[in-house]
Amino acid sequence: MFRGLKKNELTLVRRGFDYWGAFPLVGELHLVVRQAVPADPTEVCVVTPEVRYFVIGREPVPDAAGLPIGQVGKKAFNLTLEGAYLIAKASDKKKVKVTGQAEALVLYGRDVFGTSITWADESIAQNERVIIANKYGEAIGLGRARYGHDGLFADRVTVTTEADVGLYIRGQEPPGRSCRT
Repeated sequence: MFRGLKKNELTLVRRGFDYWGAFPLVGELHLVVRQAVPADPTEVCVVTPEVRYFVIGREPVPDAAGLPIGQVGKKAFNLTLEGAYLIAKASDKKKVKVTGQAEALVLYGRDVFGTSITWADESIAQNERVIIANKYGEAIGLGRARYGHDGLFADRVTVTTEADVGLYIRGQEPPGRSCRT
């Protein structure tokens, strides 16, 4: 079922966007919630105004609509990789940029060494969620900082990768192979 955001859900989404430094973006986006069962976490999707009109309260319920950017739980808004990509274009808050070699390693699910970080937001504190970005600022993953800003550049693992866009690539069949053997 698709519906609009409830007041408490909208508050959590706004807090989440504010954490990532993209609060003004909330007012520009058209958001809907997809929730299969009331006990499940709600999935927040960005849609166009036309799609919003056609999916809310419709029968039969569409299987999908829009771009899922996160989930709203009881206490927090958790960003997806698509949401991180959207926010990374609008803000540099809570973001680390890595070298090209480190980018390849992140895409294979590896953690980030401090010597691979070329730039990091000064507001990053220990154990905070961060967006891992390539040298162009595009989100390639989500992670958790093991240290504050001052300790991020040490010669050790300083950002633990929690999700990366390489997961999609790793899930694909190698080129040239088909389902038939």
